[in-house]
Amino acid sequence: MFSKEVELADSMQTLFRGNSLASKIMTFCFKVYGATYLQKLLEPLLRVIITSPEWQHVSFEVDSTRLDGVEVLEENQRCLLQMTEKFFHAIINSTHEFPTQLRSVCHCLYQATCHSLLNKATVKEKKENKKSVVSQRFPQNSIGAVGSAMFLRFINPAIVSPYEAGILDKKPPPRIERGLKLMSKILQSIANHVLFTKEEHMRPFNEFVKSNFDAARRFFFDIANNCPPSDTVNHSLSFITDGNVLALHRLLWNNQEKIGQYLSSNRDHKAVGRRPFDKMATLLAYLGPPEHKPVADTHWSSLNLTSSKFEEFMTRHQVHEKEEFKALKTLNIFYQAGTSKAGNPVFYYIARRFKTGQINGDLLIYHVLLTLKPYYAKPYEIVVDLTHAGPSNRFKTDFLSKWFVVFPGFAYENVTAVYIYNCNSWVREYTKYHERLLTGLKGSKRLIFIDPSGKLAEHIEHDQQKLPAATLALEEDLKLFHNALKLAHKDTKVSIKVGSTAVQVTSAERTRVLGQSVFLNDIYYASEIEEICLVDENQFTLTIANQGTPLTFMHQECEAIVQSIIHIRTRWELSQPDSIPQHTKIRPKDVPGTLLNIALLNLGSSDPSLRSAAYNLLCALTCTFNLKIEGQLLETSGLCIPANNTLFIVSISKTLAANEPHLTLEFLEECISGFSKSSIELKHLCLEYMTPWLLNLVRFCKLTDDAKRQRVSAILDKLITMTINEKQMYPSIQAKIWGSLGQITDLLDVVLDSFIKTSATGGLGSIKAEVMADTAVALASGNVKLVSSKVIGRMCKIIDKTCLSPTPTLEQHLMWDDIAILARYMLMLSFNNSLDVAAHLPYLFHVVTLLVATGPLSLRASTHGLVINIIHSLCTCSQLHFSEETKQVLRLSLTEFSLPKFYLLFGISKVKSAAVIAFRSSYRDRSFSPGSYERETFALTSLETVTEALLEIMEACMRDIPNCKWLDQWTELAQKFAFQYNPSLQPRALVVFGCISKRVSHGQIKQIIRILSKGLESCLKGPDNYNSQVLIEATVIALTKLQPLLNKDSPMHKALFWVAMAVLQLDEVNLYSAGTALLEQNLHTLDGLRVFNDKSPEEVFMEIRNPLEEWHCKQMDHFVGLNFNSNFNFALVGHLLKGYRHPSPTTVARTVRILHTLLALVNKHSNCDKFEVNTQSVAYLAALLTVSEEVRSRCSLKHRKSLLLTDVSMENVPMDTYPVHHSDPTCRTLKENQPWSSPKGSGMHLAASYPTVGQVSPRTRKSMSLDMGQPSQANTKKLLGTRKSFDHLISDTKAPKRQEMESGITTPPKMRRVAENDYDIDTPRISSPQQHPHLRKVSVSESNVLLDEEVLTDPKTQALLLTVLATLVKYTTDEFDQRILYEYLAEASVVFPKVFPVVHNLLDSKINTLLSLCQDPNLLNPIHGIVQSVVYHEESPPQYQPSYLQSFGFNGLWRFAGPFSKQQTQIPDYAELIVKFLDALIDKYLPVIDEEASEESLLTPTSPYPPAVQSQLSITANLNLSNSMTSLATSQHSPGIDKENVELSPTTGHSNSGRTRHGSASQVQKQRSAGSFKRHSIKKIV
Repeated sequence: MFSKEVELADSMQTLFRGNSLASKIMTFCFKVYGATYLQKLLEPLLRVIITSPEWQHVSFEVDSTRLDGVEVLEENQRCLLQMTEKFFHAIINSTHEFPTQLRSVCHCLYQATCHSLLNKATVKEKKENKKSVVSQRFPQNSIGAVGSAMFLRFINPAIVSPYEAGILDKKPPPRIERGLKLMSKILQSIANHVLFTKEEHMRPFNEFVKSNFDAARRFFFDIANNCPPSDTVNHSLSFITDGNVLALHRLLWNNQEKIGQYLSSNRDHKAVGRRPFDKMATLLAYLGPPEHKPVADTHWSSLNLTSSKFEEFMTRHQVHEKEEFKALKTLNIFYQAGTSKAGNPVFYYIARRFKTGQINGDLLIYHVLLTLKPYYAKPYEIVVDLTHAGPSNRFKTDFLSKWFVVFPGFAYENVTAVYIYNCNSWVREYTKYHERLLTGLKGSKRLIFIDPSGKLAEHIEHDQQKLPAATLALEEDLKLFHNALKLAHKDTKVSIKVGSTAVQVTSAERTRVLGQSVFLNDIYYASEIEEICLVDENQFTLTIANQGTPLTFMHQECEAIVQSIIHIRTRWELSQPDSIPQHTKIRPKDVPGTLLNIALLNLGSSDPSLRSAAYNLLCALTCTFNLKIEGQLLETSGLCIPANNTLFIVSISKTLAANEPHLTLEFLEECISGFSKSSIELKHLCLEYMTPWLLNLVRFCKLTDDAKRQRVSAILDKLITMTINEKQMYPSIQAKIWGSLGQITDLLDVVLDSFIKTSATGGLGSIKAEVMADTAVALASGNVKLVSSKVIGRMCKIIDKTCLSPTPTLEQHLMWDDIAILARYMLMLSFNNSLDVAAHLPYLFHVVTLLVATGPLSLRASTHGLVINIIHSLCTCSQLHFSEETKQVLRLSLTEFSLPKFYLLFGISKVKSAAVIAFRSSYRDRSFSPGSYERETFALTSLETVTEALLEIMEACMRDIPNCKWLDQWTELAQKFAFQYNPSLQPRALVVFGCISKRVSHGQIKQIIRILSKGLESCLKGPDNYNSQVLIEATVIALTKLQPLLNKDSPMHKALFWVAMAVLQLDEVNLYSAGTALLEQNLHTLDGLRVFNDKSPEEVFMEIRNPLEEWHCKQMDHFVGLNFNSNFNFALVGHLLKGYRHPSPTTVARTVRILHTLLALVNKHSNCDKFEVNTQSVAYLAALLTVSEEVRSRCSLKHRKSLLLTDVSMENVPMDTYPVHHSDPTCRTLKENQPWSSPKGSGMHLAASYPTVGQVSPRTRKSMSLDMGQPSQANTKKLLGTRKSFDHLISDTKAPKRQEMESGITTPPKMRRVAENDYDIDTPRISSPQQHPHLRKVSVSESNVLLDEEVLTDPKTQALLLTVLATLVKYTTDEFDQRILYEYLAEASVVFPKVFPVVHNLLDSKINTLLSLCQDPNLLNPIHGIVQSVVYHEESPPQYQPSYLQSFGFNGLWRFAGPFSKQQTQIPDYAELIVKFLDALIDKYLPVIDEEASEESLLTPTSPYPPAVQSQLSITANLNLSNSMTSLATSQHSPGIDKENVELSPTTGHSNSGRTRHGSASQVQKQRSAGSFKRHSIKKIV
């Protein structure tokens, strides 16, 4: 800025004299940074001059013409010189106090002046080889500029006006002011390095001026040359306010394009480059648009606001002399006119004349203050005219509050009445909103609402009323329609008045406004009425500009009302200036193009004479303008030209287009201009001869002439408008115009810019947007590859830009309209392979996964249609050649994506046909903002299913394409978004990355865990942070998918178990489901690595946790109340019992599978039977009692006979014969040795407990055990009613098909599967010892008692077992479960009488309820047994109390296993502990490794936009198949598995990536559900 100012200066003396931007910047810097310096420097000097006795009677006047008679000129000169010398020496001696910031400013000025003037001189002088003019004439010019500017803009203004500068409290006397002014002249001359020549009375001071040149120069040099380093300058920010920052933000945001253009046009552009501007643009993109907050005036905020100070402030700044204030006065917003009947002056405030944002509010207050000032000491009255007042006339809240403090108190007291005229509905809402500020006006008797217009005459005579003429005109020539009804959410009775210029709607019932009952009068001017529609004879609608919804009225005379309104609307239109666009005057250069169009168009006329004249005009045109037509034309009179001469016209047009391309712009503009006025026949002709000229447009786009480029854009906009408006010509325009333009490669970017701009102005679903999307198909017909690449590339770039200013949802982003519009373009282009799927499939799938189930219904259907069309294009594409198996997969995928289950995944489950909905977008019905349309919830598991289905399609195709890199490119795109902050897209990208990635590094796992940690930190802000929970869920799903890809030696395999535990502990429904999936995958993967062959799960997992135990894990255990150190298995079961309470049947089933898995794993290292009761397995057996028929049959009761297993006849026996625990050990031994089926011995005691309810034979009992819970229906119904068993989920080693459990979502195509055998080798289907020699033979009748005091000797284990059973009872509502659990609890009350009191509190309320309400004897019998046992042992004090669990860290077992809390208050409390735990986990097991870093660099996406650069990722042949289509690599460790189903390729064993993943997060072994179309082709494809 300084350099430019110096360049433009004529001489040294004119520097910074004007009001340029550089001068303003300098003044502002001096004011901000120098105020304190001036105060300290000048205030003592001025104080002495004003108050010291020796200066009291001194005069400083040196102009002899202005001297008084008694004054002596020489004496005055001496005094002035003395004062000046005193001030000057104080200034030049203040070098060390000079502010460092101002030193920097002076240094910049010094440098700019030095370089600019030297450069300016040398350019002129170089040719003459002379020395610089500057160095000759101004050897010290640079430093002089500093001094001149500093005194001119900084020191002298403060000396001349010390009061205004804030240095003195009051103005100095006039004689002192005169002296200060003369002194400033002397100081300025010293600074400018010039002597006085013009003013004779100042010449005597030249000697003083000259003698101080050097001293001044030294001072200037000291402050300008010694610039402090930037880092040492203490920049005070006290002057910076939110208002200043917001104003700067808005200035830069609104003008960034102009700034860029200015920098580009600047001559220093090449030296500076665009980097500074790019940095600013990037920063603005991050910040987003400026907030629309009212900017408080900095002066108001710093003043103690009172009326006197306000007026004083405005007067001091001479506001009344400013042009803005004078313009405000002419608006007549507030004026005084006439008197009231009481003789008081009346003031009028016309609300509609004040425009918010256009008029300075402070100036209005000052104007009102000045207008009232002569009157407000006495009574006065105010009329407030609210006619047509609305939002544009409102006072903002902070401005409204000023009105109540700027006026003196007596001014408010003297207002005798305020008359409110024409109060309307908006005023009522405004007063409600500002009710707190307007409380003092509520119910005031001085506030009078003028309801009928004539009521004002009661207070002010007609001749004294001075309302505006426009207000009074509303009451003239009225047509009244009473008893109308205004329809809204609350119907109201109104009267409709139609005047000469407006429609008035007056309420017939009074409404409360500021505590008074008033009639509201809404006024709509004719100019605001956009549309009036007569619905039927009793109803009409009125559409008003800037109002969202039309107004609807009912009246008996609707037709008369409508005609009256149409009449005034028509009158208003006729009164307006003629708005028909006039034809542009023909410029000389336009003549050839204009005449050429006239000639060619009229050659096709039906009039023979007109055709001849047009031909001769064409001949004359070619001769006059020397058009190169190669002798084809000859002007002739009487020439007969046939009507059908289209081919001739087109050939002439082609020749001229090729030979005279400079006529293109003028010719096309003229063709388009006359197109709409031509007949249908001539329109077709016009399209024919226009087309050859379109190819020339690209010539003008390549030029640097912006004007030509803008004309090309204008022509394209006109062609777009013509396409939209010409419905009859629509097919022809598409084929001729846009088909031709699509073939012009270099023009496509400009065309697409115009398309998107037009679509955006209409909005998603508008006619413009749909026509443009449709036209894109015609554009692509000429060049599919190029157009598709441009559209997809734009989509990817825009989605990428959303990361610069992320929003919670994609629909809330500023670029959402562009994304939605491009999605519609892609849908239109996707048919018939106009998206070139062979080149863009990864990008298309990437976009689909980010947009699925997003936006309004039509867009969600569009995304679904896009997928269908992509698959269809793959089937029909001529570029790709697929095998029959691949084609079968594609055809089946087409069918499957059209099933209701995929409609649900895409968020369109309630529609019958997605294709119909995708094209049912009406302009009036569209939805822009999120939340304005009905949204279906979208779960990340749904995205998982969609991604797996898309992955299967891609991999099936990749098998037939050599060296195909599709999956690499898709993985790059997903990875880019997965590791970049964007709440709307990052969770989706994480899930997709987990599903499709074929390799993973520790570095990526570390990043994902870091993201998980960040999500948890966000939860600390509150439990309602939905986006954070979604992000956490996404990271867990990603970890679930990626774990099988880790190196087998990675410590993270075991560490992820504890991550899953931490997620389960968050007590959130969705996160719990994801956590169980991670846990299940973790157990499966580790078992596949044979980790549990030699160690128990407790040893494996506690080993990895021990290093973290001291600081983190203990706190987590304490918080949840489940101590892994005390008892690992029961702590784990405590976490899993909660899964039974999960609302999703899929998660419940998964919980059961995990428990069965753990049951198999705990005994695996010791080669025990899976169902053998021991301290390790008892926790899982107890948890499975209610869900596994086999567990119940294999883990029997000792003292009681289970209802399901009894095979003896039962009779009713008195309850007092119930057996109690015998203290005699021999008795106990005898009883244990007796078989349960014996009718003798203990049989009498057993029979005594039950009434006769039927029996189950040993054969039936055996079938229950061996067939995994499939008892005969007859007996089951007879005993307990039909009951589902979960055993079938884990039983069959041949992987039976499992039906989905009521989730409504069936499995995706060929989901990744894993054999149950990998961890369930010991699944007990009891077989012969020859088959499993390592198993101990266990029969059903063999004693394997769940509640065995000889096996479970530890009281802690006993207490935990009882608590698990009691907890299951507490939270179950199933009658079957209750019967089972009470049986076992009755047994426990006998076996563990000392520990049983631990669960009293859990059972009391439930038992009391059942005893009072239940009438089922089968349920009451075990309850009675519990009660009797408790009573029996009551005499001996129990050893263990309910608080016993707390003593070893399990006080939370029953509480945590309960239902999920609706209000997630626990997440914020617990998240901090998990964050610390995850940080410790990363530090311990994921250290920074150079190899990982280098590996990560290979995975960095090269370019996210098509056409893509070939990725550096490599993928081995054996990974071209998704895990969903491969068999199970890990099952090779299991005996008896069919080898045919496990072989992949020879490299499988050597590839870490080949490890089979656990399949879906929702199941262990996921195959086609019943009814799938792909089930039979799986084996064939593999």
